Amino acid sequence: MKALLVLAVYAVAGYAKILPEDFPQCKRSDPNLESCILQAVEVVKPRLLNGIPEVSIPALDPFSVPTLKLDRTANNLRLKATIKNMKAYGGSNFKIEKLRLNLNNKYVGEVRVTIPKLDVSADYDVRGSRILALDISGKGKFRSNFTDITVIAKGSAKPVVKDGVEYLQTDKIITKLKIGNGQVIIEDTERPVAANSAAAFFNGSPTIVLDILNPLVEESSARIFKAFINKIFGTIPLKEILVEDAL
Repeated sequence: MKALLVLAVYAVAGYAKILPEDFPQCKRSDPNLESCILQAVEVVKPRLLNGIPEVSIPALDPFSVPTLKLDRTANNLRLKATIKNMKAYGGSNFKIEKLRLNLNNKYVGEVRVTIPKLDVSADYDVRGSRILALDISGKGKFRSNFTDITVIAKGSAKPVVKDGVEYLQTDKIITKLKIGNGQVIIEDTERPVAANSAAAFFNGSPTIVLDILNPLVEESSARIFKAFINKIFGTIPLKEILVEDAL
């Protein structure tokens, strides 16, 4: 879920008014811009555990999503759900494997991130839903862990003017995910027997279920992080995100 975090870090990389003096500055004209940003990520990474309120970066452990609505119909899947109080632990252990930026008259980036393990918990309310032929409707709490996570995120942004000041806002984010394995525990208050059957099915065949759910997970993560990144970009003027050479 932390694939686009590097874009947020890039935003704060040029914001010397808030971050300490020893925080590395990355200039737009730097021929080694990607390397500069990766170094900045390593410097700021310990601070991401508890978040950086000054630039609207929330804590990474846990990373919280108050409400998430899911509604998708596809082959072998019908899901209509409301997820609340979702918390994900382990995101601060992310590692950036690749970063590419194109700032030639546009704002385009691609990042590849790996996360060894995520522990996720949430309240759920699922109605009229199924995976394959298995009815998964119900209400309660779930806990899960996922391992060997790889996320590739591609995004583009454009400048917008607000109160006479230019800011950067993302207009498109696409994520691709691969999850090595997963296990779930479901505590359903309405249909406990059916929930236990669903959990047993998932835990016995996680690859099958994750393949079915993957397009929905990718779509939802892109939506979450577009809002996340835009909240950060909306607090910092573009001229402080992209540091220009002094005249």
